[in-house]
Amino acid sequence: MKKWAVVMLVLSMFAFTSSIALAHGNDHKDDWNKSKLQSCNEVVASLNVTLAKVKNDWTRTVLKRMIANFKAECTQGSNTGNQNDTNIVNADKSDLALTFLGIDNANSVTLPIILPQTGKNGSSISWVSSNPNVLSNDGLSIHRSTNVDIAVNLTAVIKRNSASVSKTFRVVVKANLPQMTDVERVQKDSAALKITFGGSDTINSVTQPLIELPAKGVNGSTIKWTSMLQSVISNDGKTVVRPNNGAGDAIAVFTADIKSGNYSETKIFVLTVKAGLPDAQRVAADKAALQITFGGTDTINRVTRPVVLPSVGVNGSKITWTTSSPTILSADGKTIHRPAAGASVSYVAMTAIISSGSSTDVKVFVLTVKPQFTSAEKVAADKADLAISYKDGDSASNVTGAITLPTSGYYGSKVVWYSSNPSLLSDNGTVLYRPAYGQSDISVTLTAFISNGDSGDIKTFTVKVNHL
Repeated sequence: MKKWAVVMLVLSMFAFTSSIALAHGNDHKDDWNKSKLQSCNEVVASLNVTLAKVKNDWTRTVLKRMIANFKAECTQGSNTGNQNDTNIVNADKSDLALTFLGIDNANSVTLPIILPQTGKNGSSISWVSSNPNVLSNDGLSIHRSTNVDIAVNLTAVIKRNSASVSKTFRVVVKANLPQMTDVERVQKDSAALKITFGGSDTINSVTQPLIELPAKGVNGSTIKWTSMLQSVISNDGKTVVRPNNGAGDAIAVFTADIKSGNYSETKIFVLTVKAGLPDAQRVAADKAALQITFGGTDTINRVTRPVVLPSVGVNGSKITWTTSSPTILSADGKTIHRPAAGASVSYVAMTAIISSGSSTDVKVFVLTVKPQFTSAEKVAADKADLAISYKDGDSASNVTGAITLPTSGYYGSKVVWYSSNPSLLSDNGTVLYRPAYGQSDISVTLTAFISNGDSGDIKTFTVKVNHL
C-alpha cells in the first residue's frame, strides 16, 4: 500500500469519529462517550484488517502506531465515562435520605415511608426491605405488629450505567398496641403488676436484693418505683440493708406509679425486710443455703464450663473459695482447663470458707470436670442446652411478640431454624402476623438443626401464637 493511501485511510477515520462528535451536543455526553467508544473499536478493527494485508515495513510501522493510539483513546474514553458515573452515584448516595410522614422518624415508624426512585444527579434507585411483610420494598405498605417493635433495614441500590453503590437505612416499625383507653391500660397493668423476689424470698420475708421491678406494664403503661425507706431498700430494689440482729424486722413500703397518657394510678407494696441473724446462726444458715451455680446443663457431676461461686451468703456472711486443682479450675471458678478428649475425668474440690464476725465454717463441693467433647458430644450438649427466649409475659403457649432463637451453641455448634408456618412466625423468630380477633390461636413448630463438624441433630419446639 502506498503512503498516500495510508494517509487517506487515517483522514477518513478521523472524519468518521469527528462526525459522531458533531452529531452529539454537550447535552448528550453519555451518548457521545458510548458512540465514541464504539467508533474507536471499529477503527481499531479496520486498521488490524489493513495491517494483515500490508507488506511494506514503513506502512506497517505507521499502522501499528495508529492502532496503539486509537486503543489508548478508546480506553481513555471508557475510563472517563465510568469515572463520571461513579462520581454521580457517590454524590447521589451522599444526598440520599428517607422522607417520613407525620411525626415519624427512623426510630418510630407508624406510617408509610417515601423512598426516592431517582437521585438528584440522575442515578436510578431501587429498594429492598429486609422484612417486606412488615415494611414493603417500596415503603408504602406497613404492617405493624402487636406489642413488639420490629427493626427493618431498607437498602438502596444506586445505579448509573455500570456504576453502582448501596446505602442502608435502619428503621424501627413501632408496635400497634391493643386498642384500649389510657384508663383501661393502666388498670390492666396495675392488676397484673408484681415484684419478682430473689431465692425463696417473699413479700413478707425479704433477705436479699429484688430480682425485678418492671419499668413497663404488659399493656404499655410506664411504671416508676419509689421506696419509702431507702436506708433499707433502694428505689431500684438492688440494694437491701437488713436491720442488725436484735433490732427487729423493717417494714419497707414501695409505691409503683403506673401511667398511660394523662391517666395514672398508684399501687402499693408493703415488704418486710428481715433482721440479720447472730453470727453463728448467719454462718449456719448461709452454709445450708450455699450452692454453686453451674452453666448450661452442667451439674456437680458434669462440669464443662466455668462456674459461679457466691462471695456473700444470702444472710450476709463472707465467703472465700479455694481449689484443690487450680490448673483445672481456678479458685474464682472463672477459668477452666478440661482434660483432653479421650482422657479421664478430673475431680476438683472447691472449698468455701464462710465467716461472719467471730464465727467460721467450711463447705466442700467435689466437682467432676469432664474431658473435651467430640463433635457428636458437642452437638448433644448444645442440643440439651438449646432453649427459646420469649419477651416479657410471653411463654410457649402465649406468644405475642418476637422470639429469640440462638444461632450457635456454647460448645461451638451451628444452629439453623425452620418455621412450619413462616408467614405467621418467620424462621428468625419475628412475629409477622397474629390471628385476627375472634380467630383461634395457631400452633407453630420451630425446628432447630444443630451441627458441629460431621455430626448433626435436630430439636423441635412447639409454640402457640395468640390471636389479637
